[in-house]
Amino acid sequence: MKHWFLQASFLASLLTSLLARAACAQDFAGATPGAFIDDPATLLEHALPSSAISFAAGVSQVRWWGLPELETRAASASGGWRAWRASVGLSQTGEPELGWTAFGVAFGAASERAGAGLRACARRDRDAPWSVARAFGTGAGAEAGAGAWLMPAPGLRVWASAPQMWTSGAAPPLARPLELGARYGDRSTLWARLVSPRAGDDGERAVGLSLAMSPLETWAEVRDAPLRASVGLVASVASLRVGFRVDAHPVLGETARVSLAWARAAP
Repeated sequence: MKHWFLQASFLASLLTSLLARAACAQDFAGATPGAFIDDPATLLEHALPSSAISFAAGVSQVRWWGLPELETRAASASGGWRAWRASVGLSQTGEPELGWTAFGVAFGAASERAGAGLRACARRDRDAPWSVARAFGTGAGAEAGAGAWLMPAPGLRVWASAPQMWTSGAAPPLARPLELGARYGDRSTLWARLVSPRAGDDGERAVGLSLAMSPLETWAEVRDAPLRASVGLVASVASLRVGFRVDAHPVLGETARVSLAWARAAP
């Protein structure tokens, strides 16, 4: 029993410390880069609503740094009426003794030129009794944030996302400060992101490139602190999109993501 307790404590500390160094969203993110907002989970993770999608649903799985103990499985759906958008998602991360369950909701509005949204997420240990009511009760952790985007010129999109403007209860596994970004182009595009400093670092800077040749789309992004890269591939068939992504880290190893989404374009 003592040996099991020490092992569980060590894995819990490892899980928390590794996730604290992550640069990407944790609970609902799929395989697409953060510069794209036409993903079912973008409103949930970044509070950035899409004007191009009227309804979307998706599932994703992430294996953090090749560790089976750090797998995230998520499902999300989003829909809209006229300019209004809403999204809901459920995910589980880690083994039952060490991981957590997350429930997220988000609301927003978007036009062809601008959009803004609000998000909220609650987490609870996987080995604790769980329900939607308990997710916001004692022993749970909660966070809320906001985001907005604007197209000041044709083909140019700028955005700001602050996913954790407010937190309560248990500390989130991942600190997510303000992110600013700009993107030029449609599917073949260039983008840059700037993440505000967190405790123990001086922030993060990233640049990316996407090339689209239907039905395939490839992309790559380079980030600093430390210097590392992400690459991905998305295949689209009618309304279905299958994505694969690999995030490389010089110390922690590789994180692999796969996602499957169905989306219906807005009128």
